[in-house]
Parts: sequence; C-alpha cells; structure tokens
Amino acid sequence: MKISSLKVGDIVYMLYRHKMGNTTISTISVWRVSVKEVHADHVIASVNGNAARKCSAHEVATWKKNEPVLIRSVMGHSRLATKAEKEALKSK
Repeated sequence: MKISSLKVGDIVYMLYRHKMGNTTISTISVWRVSVKEVHADHVIASVNGNAARKCSAHEVATWKKNEPVLIRSVMGHSRLATKAEKEALKSK
C-alpha cells in the first residue's frame, strides 16, 4: 500500500507475526489501523485503538486494504488462508 492511496478516515489492516507465549509456535494477528492524517512522507495512524503515532512509508507498505482471512489450527495458531480456502469460504 502506498501513502498516496490513503485518505483520512480509512480503515486498513496490519498483520503481526508473533510467538505464542514461551513456545516455538508462531501465529499471526490482524490489527485495525485507523488513518488520522496523511502527509507526503508519513501517516499519523491509530493501531488497534491505541494513541495515534507517526508511521513511515516503509511501515505503510505492509498494510492491507482488505481484511485478511485467517485459518485457525487445532493448536490455536493462525495462518493466512490460501486462494482455494478463500474461494471455498465465498462459495458457502
């Protein structure tokens, strides 16, 4: 995503990969990002309802316009859905 494509009030999504406690199992979390201000080289945005902060173009490049679909496993960790899984969910 580019800064030029963002507008004030947009809701975009940020993916965050992290470990599940004190284990080697990693999972993905999706956080909502609310855009407060748009400038030429940075964005002021609120991540997950927290206080707004300055985000650089490098960070904005990782944001997603549409909410990602996550698949939760039996062990409790999440992963991104494949194209086939997304199509199967749409056809239901």
